[in-house]
Amino acid sequence: MRSLKLNVKKPWAELMPQIPKGHKFRVHDQAYLDISGLSPAELNKALGLLKKDAAFWGIIDPKGIAEDPTAFFFKGAGDYIGPGPLKKGLRKRRFSMAFSLAAGREKPGDSSVKKTNDTAGEIEVTGRRKIHRLPAGRFEGWESIRAGTQEYFFFLFVGIAGKSNLRSLIGDAAFTAVMNRFRELLLQNLREANALLWMESEETSLFLVPPRISNCRATVEAALRIILNSHLIVIEKLNLKVPVEFTFALHYGKTVYQAPGKTGAIISDAVNYIFHLGIKKADPGRLTVSDDVSEGAISEELLDIFKSAGVFEGIPIRHSKRFVYR
Repeated sequence: MRSLKLNVKKPWAELMPQIPKGHKFRVHDQAYLDISGLSPAELNKALGLLKKDAAFWGIIDPKGIAEDPTAFFFKGAGDYIGPGPLKKGLRKRRFSMAFSLAAGREKPGDSSVKKTNDTAGEIEVTGRRKIHRLPAGRFEGWESIRAGTQEYFFFLFVGIAGKSNLRSLIGDAAFTAVMNRFRELLLQNLREANALLWMESEETSLFLVPPRISNCRATVEAALRIILNSHLIVIEKLNLKVPVEFTFALHYGKTVYQAPGKTGAIISDAVNYIFHLGIKKADPGRLTVSDDVSEGAISEELLDIFKSAGVFEGIPIRHSKRFVYR
């Protein structure tokens, strides 16, 4: 770890310097790692320490060397600060908002009804329930979305994992082959939903789904179908002899749109949240749905499959019931 002087209006905080041996992170600590000048081995070691010990950690990238900043969120980061924000100067509010999002301090709405007009449609909050009025008409296709515009989407997080590290268990070549087969299986099953494979990490994928009820319902059905058939898929489709499980998480929100492969600089509350939900909270063998996905976007026949799973980062969530195999 290293210190980094920032152009802040008030010297309210300092980024953590070299961590003293034996230092214990407290629950409200915010640790930021300056990755400039770190070798891949040093970076992996530092990330391992942060993931193990720090309640909240973020990345400082003053030179913009990270090819894919969103990969840090797959690993559990709560924030990424690139060269642009650093040059403009950072205020305390930036760090407070990042911590609040990760710590789940934002509270759900109260019993009042609030309405806002927010770019892609009106949002109505009734009690603890947020109802998004989805756009009318058919989705015009991914080529109709202009890069750089703020748009609403459903976000589908998909993960595959076993009790042990899958790559180390089966070897690099076999792992690559398994992930290629799994990608093709996902694309085939999500074709009816017109889902777009937007970002990928080693064992996780993030899909964008058009903001239409029919597309969301097709996504939910596809995810549940894969979970229900997971045992056969692992053996017959992935050719695996070791047990693995699939994790699915679904959220609704807005982000700047860029085409796949050009998403490196995208940071948004919705993207952060779906990564956190998929990595930190969602259970393998279930579909976890945030309350920002309104009940209308899930077919009535499937509503009974879902049950409340509390609140995560300020948003109520639901888990699908676990399928039991006999």
